[in-house]
Amino acid sequence: MIQTKNIIIIHDGATDELMSILFAASMPNVSIKGIMVINADCQGYPTAKVSSKLLDLIDTKDVHVAVSGSRAWNPFPWTYRQYSLMVDLFPVVNQYKENVVVPEPQMDFPLESMVDKVYRENNNSPVTLLCLSPVTDIANAIKNDPNFARKVSEIVWMGGVYITEETPFGNIDTGIAPGANPNAEWNVYWDPQATQEVLNSGIKIKIFPLNVTNSVTLSREIIRKYFLPESNKYPALALAAQMYSLVAFQYGFSFWDTAATSFLGKPDLFTFKSAFVEVDTSPDPVKQGTMKVEFISKIEPIESTIEIASSINVKMFYDYYVEQLKTLNFK
Repeated sequence: MIQTKNIIIIHDGATDELMSILFAASMPNVSIKGIMVINADCQGYPTAKVSSKLLDLIDTKDVHVAVSGSRAWNPFPWTYRQYSLMVDLFPVVNQYKENVVVPEPQMDFPLESMVDKVYRENNNSPVTLLCLSPVTDIANAIKNDPNFARKVSEIVWMGGVYITEETPFGNIDTGIAPGANPNAEWNVYWDPQATQEVLNSGIKIKIFPLNVTNSVTLSREIIRKYFLPESNKYPALALAAQMYSLVAFQYGFSFWDTAATSFLGKPDLFTFKSAFVEVDTSPDPVKQGTMKVEFISKIEPIESTIEIASSINVKMFYDYYVEQLKTLNFK
């Protein structure tokens, strides 16, 4: 018997994050209980509306969609934050009904309230947080609810980067964000202090850093190979092709968020290493968000609640993602 994971998705509305909603919904062992939109790499209100439209498209009911009140230390550039507005106009998102009516999202909603509701409604069963954004909402919830940690079984987080020869820099374009830290990753850089607080919380966390997620690259060749061939037969593949065509010509774009999401349904795609992680929270914006990672050898008697993905089976990921999208029926 497959044990179902009750999950809350915390995301900030870029194309791959929106597709992660559908990807997670396709997994037989996953039940989406809530979606929290953080106004980071998106515009919060329209992103919440699009999230509800995607749920409506696959006839997924009773999912609480809300927008958090979290604010940035280092906001994303405005040019990154427009994609949910485009997706809202896609034919495939709208064509099955004359007018897709979705609930108004609750604004400035606290994550701890959403987690507590899901926890109590499911016999006090801890919830999994799939965080594809900055972790500020989680840090705030830890402060606001002294019992929050026991209501969370695990955090699955796409974020962070540690500098190596193979990954010599982060994903911050200092041409668009002058004076920022090129050695940081945006989900950390948005709020470095909150990141450190969550890492110190004692809650089990699986981190999917750029060091691994950069391996699953997105390009027009990938779209042509995996999404286009059967897009006339499977509407979710057609939607994926449209979504990813918005960003396919951006340098360095990868399936960062869907890679992390894939862990929920197919954990054997990854290998992990236990680690201690420290984030630079100094006031200098050129230094903030730098992540230092100390891996723990198997023979050391030290334990950490943090595990970092160290590899991904790239081909298996692409195949798994496509096959799962084929299982979705649009209503």
